[in-house]
Amino acid sequence: MKNIFIVVLLAVVVALGVFAQRQAGKSTQILTELQQAKTELATAQSELKASREAIDTAESVQRNSKALQATLVQTSQFAKEKEKQAQQLQEKLSAVKTNSSNPMAGMAKMFNDPKMRDMIRTQQKAVMGPMIEKQYGALMKSLNLSEEQSTGLKKLLTDKMLAGADVGMSMMDDSLDAKAREELTKKVQADQVAYDAQIKEMLGDNYPAYQSYEKSVPDRMVLSQFGDQLSGNLAMSDGQQQQMITALTDARTGYKWTTDFSNQKDLGNGDLKTMFTEEKLNQFTVEKEKFDQQFLSQAQTILSAEQLKEFEAFQKSQRDLQLMSLKMAAQMFGSKNQ
Repeated sequence: MKNIFIVVLLAVVVALGVFAQRQAGKSTQILTELQQAKTELATAQSELKASREAIDTAESVQRNSKALQATLVQTSQFAKEKEKQAQQLQEKLSAVKTNSSNPMAGMAKMFNDPKMRDMIRTQQKAVMGPMIEKQYGALMKSLNLSEEQSTGLKKLLTDKMLAGADVGMSMMDDSLDAKAREELTKKVQADQVAYDAQIKEMLGDNYPAYQSYEKSVPDRMVLSQFGDQLSGNLAMSDGQQQQMITALTDARTGYKWTTDFSNQKDLGNGDLKTMFTEEKLNQFTVEKEKFDQQFLSQAQTILSAEQLKEFEAFQKSQRDLQLMSLKMAAQMFGSKNQ
């Protein structure tokens, strides 16, 4: 696929799923500890308040009473101990909140673990198989490919994506310098060119049709997800789906993006920090919302009123998800002040 950026970030998408599973248990434990710490802090503060009140009461009583003096001393010591415990619990709460607010902590280390990388690769392969079958099935059918040719094309597409994802995982190592990232970028670009050459050799005269079809794959994926959400009378017809794919591809490729994370032609020589800046994220957010509104007007001529309403809600959910993913990527790759 020409969209190298999507291929590289595929490692992030699948790995976040693995990371989320690993973190689920930790998150539950953190929440339990947090609640327990809050309870203990409240108890300590309550006891501290009672102790201080006891001190005030004791000080107001005759100071020559040995019994009251002993009580005063003991109460003061107790109050100091409770105050110390309260401070420790407050520090514990702050530490727990800090750790839980950084879900990306340890992500780079996870990618460097050979066993974890094997697990992620296995999950990527499992995801890619059905995805390629679903998104490229129409192309294989239209080209009248034999079963052997279809199997070969699917294998090349899978290998091509996995090669990019492997480099992507390596690039997530935040200890890499600019030169190392540039070398990885050149490698993923060379790998993509090599696989494209194999696909061209296999398809022959059908290769131009493959190139044209490939431009629409991101849009096919989006509209396939939307179609899966519709059922009954709201389901799109084959004609509607094809019209939507053509319209969305034309609109996306013709839109004057200033910052387009969904269609990067290169990786900025591996300098991901320059890609994930606050300025570019904000710019993309504005442009993406404007594009969605413009395309919604085009979709109005294809979809029914009920379908259009569902599509507008789908656009927003997809936009929110994409922006959330970009912010997470910025946290990992971008400047430290993100």
